Amino acid sequence: MTWWQGMQAGKAPTPVDDTGADRLVVPRISFPVPARLHPAADELEERTLAWLRDFDIIRSDAEEAYLRHSTLGRTYAWMIPEGETERVLVATQFCIWATVQDDRYTEELGLAGRTTALASHLLACENIAENPHAPVSGHRPVERAYRDLFARIEQIATPQQVLRIRKGMLHYSVGAAADAAYTAAGIVPPVAEYRRIRHLIAHLHHHFVLTEVAQGFEMPTALLLDPQVRNLTDLAIQTIGLTNDVLGCPRDAQRRHVANLPMVLAHHEGCSVQEGIDRTAAEVTRHTDDFVQLSTHLRQRGIPVIDQYVRGLEEQIAGHLAWLHETGRYEIGL
Repeated sequence: MTWWQGMQAGKAPTPVDDTGADRLVVPRISFPVPARLHPAADELEERTLAWLRDFDIIRSDAEEAYLRHSTLGRTYAWMIPEGETERVLVATQFCIWATVQDDRYTEELGLAGRTTALASHLLACENIAENPHAPVSGHRPVERAYRDLFARIEQIATPQQVLRIRKGMLHYSVGAAADAAYTAAGIVPPVAEYRRIRHLIAHLHHHFVLTEVAQGFEMPTALLLDPQVRNLTDLAIQTIGLTNDVLGCPRDAQRRHVANLPMVLAHHEGCSVQEGIDRTAAEVTRHTDDFVQLSTHLRQRGIPVIDQYVRGLEEQIAGHLAWLHETGRYEIGL
């Protein structure tokens, strides 16, 4: 019996020896827009790793080797293939910062039941985002790096874009707090609540803004609030987040960590994890089809800034998929 077959709704699973992760089959996921790699990809990765060392976030050779194997410094070289290198660098560093944040705070502190420590960290980050120029006092390395990011973002983004990035981080904080609360209690969240948590902690609300910053355009507020534009943005977040869930499921299963939609579906709806993977992959396909149809409709409006925004979302989806195919981050046992 694999460990997830003994799971009961609302309770943490009881581990057994056989995880069954190596027998899971991940379906092929595709996107109709071809991915492209930023020409400065190697520079972006090396400078991002150097930035992490400068802020003492990389604490050992083993940690650097893990990050290199995960090719995390190349994530936004794939997701923002065009744009001024210095601006894409900020996006790349923000992305790898978010990954470290997830691994060392949201996940690690939640699993350890240290929700007050996570709360302290999230409050510090919120304060930094609001005023990155306040005096530094007692901040952890990851928080000092966060201050650096926001100080630099304020220099290259418009005021509206800065506010949207702050709002995106508030989205993340709500999701992280909810995720940690369930994890610390040893409870798998209901499917609907997991979906909302996944939507919030994907870090994409503000990363889409970083595409605008890197490529030198800005979506007007009125267009961002347009129902079709909002729907397209949500579809992009769902497509990227659930693709990550599908490809990351075998590793999570090996770690006995219910942290993806296939396993949440298996837990609450009585299907196998493989069925959960297949159902989630089919959902990604539906979201992709809806995205393509809606993006075509939006382009027919003939508004250049919408065309730029749609193209940016397409590049993020395509680039994320390309990065998933090259990264070692989701290898079983890593």
